[in-house]
Amino acid sequence: MNGLSASAKHVTAVVVTHNPPAGFAARLETVLQQVGRVIVCDNGSAHTPELPQSHASNIHLLDMGENRGIAAALNAGIAQAHAQGATHALLLDHDSTPAAGMVEALLNSGKSVANVAIRVPRIRYGHPQIRCRWPQAYGRWRFRFAYADNMSTAQPVDLAIGSGMLLDLSIWHRHGGFDETLFIDLVDTEYCLYLRRLGYAVVAVPQAELQHSLGEVQQRRLLGIKTYPTHHSAARHYTINRNRIVLSYRYGWRYPNWLAYEWLGAVKLAVKALCFEPGRLRKLGQMVRGTFHGLQRCRASALRNSV
Repeated sequence: MNGLSASAKHVTAVVVTHNPPAGFAARLETVLQQVGRVIVCDNGSAHTPELPQSHASNIHLLDMGENRGIAAALNAGIAQAHAQGATHALLLDHDSTPAAGMVEALLNSGKSVANVAIRVPRIRYGHPQIRCRWPQAYGRWRFRFAYADNMSTAQPVDLAIGSGMLLDLSIWHRHGGFDETLFIDLVDTEYCLYLRRLGYAVVAVPQAELQHSLGEVQQRRLLGIKTYPTHHSAARHYTINRNRIVLSYRYGWRYPNWLAYEWLGAVKLAVKALCFEPGRLRKLGQMVRGTFHGLQRCRASALRNSV
């Protein structure tokens, strides 16, 4: 920590855990080489997460008591980081590991872009052939992908995954945090769309790198095309589909290019699950159930707004 820059010392990493995999304490050691403090928000793990003892004074365990969802855990950890004087929060999943210099690269990027609220790194997934990419608006109804390996400088993108996000806490404090009603899945998407609607930017930084796990990824072929089933649980398919409907109702009219991106992803995810994954009928049932409950939420919201 003594080698950190003044700005990095004011960065707090917020790590959400739920039964973290082996090696968690070692990953925290790596994180602490780049930030001033770590807050571990544990969402009802069966056992207390193992923490490195060598940096005990710089790590705080925040026990959520039960699994309250990733949005609630993030908000709790970020609130504590802000109260302790942090200027930025680095959001991490319990299986993500920052490469050397990631935080400094994020802090020093995007200076030519106005109103930057979120900076995100290049993601290295478990499978070497999965390329890191971010959607970008291309006209009102179309989108294109910005691939990290084709980028030489930081540039604005439409959205990014939550793990690796570096948040400006003054903006978080001014406008509020993640939507806790979503619980998990598309929580990060919603926050990006919300802040962009307020006039802020999400900036991707290809020089910063994060190693991140994306489920049980394996390469398969469908009609000769390489594809990567992720083996999400049936419960995850429920929340993904429910939240997709809710966000489509909330933001689709404003960002039709995002709507096209999201529903193309929905079709691809469903096809991969139904063609290659076990428990496909149960997963299909949860997709339908999540879609129905999402529509119910939208209807209830419309009724409230009409009163």
